[in-house]
Amino acid sequence: KDVETQVLLMQHNIPHEPFAAAVLACLPPPDYRMDAEGRVDLRHLPVLSIDPPNCKDIDDALHCIELPNGNYQVGVHIADVTHYVKSGTAIDLEAANRSTSTYLVNKRLDMLPGLLTTDLCSLKGNVDRYAFSVLWEVTPDAEIIHVDFKKTVIHSIAALTYQQAQTFIDQPDDPKDIQAGAVKRLAHLARKFRQRRVDAGALTLASPE
Repeated sequence: KDVETQVLLMQHNIPHEPFAAAVLACLPPPDYRMDAEGRVDLRHLPVLSIDPPNCKDIDDALHCIELPNGNYQVGVHIADVTHYVKSGTAIDLEAANRSTSTYLVNKRLDMLPGLLTTDLCSLKGNVDRYAFSVLWEVTPDAEIIHVDFKKTVIHSIAALTYQQAQTFIDQPDDPKDIQAGAVKRLAHLARKFRQRRVDAGALTLASPE
């Protein structure tokens, strides 16, 4: 298996060498501390992620809260990799060369060093993280009232699996359960958005994946 994997990498010209010293020199120091200065602080919001079990590189998270006017605020938060990867640097050029993380039978070849992919840029639960956030005000019928884009600091309250999220959706309403409430509201709006796309003529292609 190891030999066949090496052959595949060579045949398809996939970069697989260890990261060079110049690339690793672009990483933050071991004692790096996050700073919210210049960013919108959203750490008070009940942000959470929903991914497959044992996901290490969590690159997106969500929140959904009810506003005083009865509408919802929905947020999608994307890990802000650009905070650590500056244009034209050695780490940026290496990422461009690799272009994506490569998943093999017995290992994964990361586009960026692990300190970023599975730590500082992973929106894990119960830690502060830099994000690029899109915030919508949406009616209960999924009509978009307003949208805004911000560089933020978030604090995910939970890294959920698909099964955990489904359990929240299926359980009875509990106003005290913040996580379940957010997931239920997101599921409700997702159904509305999906139906609107279908009614507008969206094409669904079957896939075995």
